[in-house]
Amino acid sequence: MKKPNYRNVEGKRCELIAIDWLLAQGCYTYTPTMEQGPIDIIALSPKSEWFSFDVKKASRRTEGTIISRLLSSKQKKLGVRLLYVDPDTGECHLYPHQFNLKPDSEQKARCRMEGIKPQAISSLLHPESPPQD
Repeated sequence: MKKPNYRNVEGKRCELIAIDWLLAQGCYTYTPTMEQGPIDIIALSPKSEWFSFDVKKASRRTEGTIISRLLSSKQKKLGVRLLYVDPDTGECHLYPHQFNLKPDSEQKARCRMEGIKPQAISSLLHPESPPQD
């Protein structure tokens, strides 16, 4: 019997970790029936907002920095977000720099994001409610 491809196994494992994390955040999760598509997970947040994610394993360079991935033009058109997963720690983040513990990593990310603080996935799923009159 042939062994499963390691990359496919790691990719599926990361998707399962992401689903578990999203469920713990109070989301409903849905997975497409096609293995090769632009979306890995669809989530309905507690605030009844729909999100589409392409899950990526947080891969590191030899010096330890995390490799950023790019969305395809079709994914951009569909509003898909990259969701990075570290299978060793179970961490899930929208931006690779959020895994870094270096104090300057957020500042460097702000420079790449044109001065805007990158949004954390917890704030995406649980945005602060606007003040009520």
